Amino acid sequence: METKLSLSQNIAISYKSNSQKIRVITENWAKLNSYCPQCGSDLKSYPNNKPVADLFCFACHEDYELKSKKNALGSKIVDGAYRTMIER
Repeated sequence: METKLSLSQNIAISYKSNSQKIRVITENWAKLNSYCPQCGSDLKSYPNNKPVADLFCFACHEDYELKSKKNALGSKIVDGAYRTMIER
């Protein structure tokens, strides 16, 4: 599979918030171009608003959450849903 490095911006036209636009665009890119690090299978998208999970592997049942940040990435990525993640 060839990895596509460009992002499909047209799927986020209906969103007004930049953070929502980038969420939709990057989740779509990850679903189409990445694979499960656990078993190598394709990833599938959860429905919107699933707490602490964006993608999952149908084969090995691993869950994945995408994170993004407006500025350059540093040594920390803050997780706003830490409590939800721990409960899950």
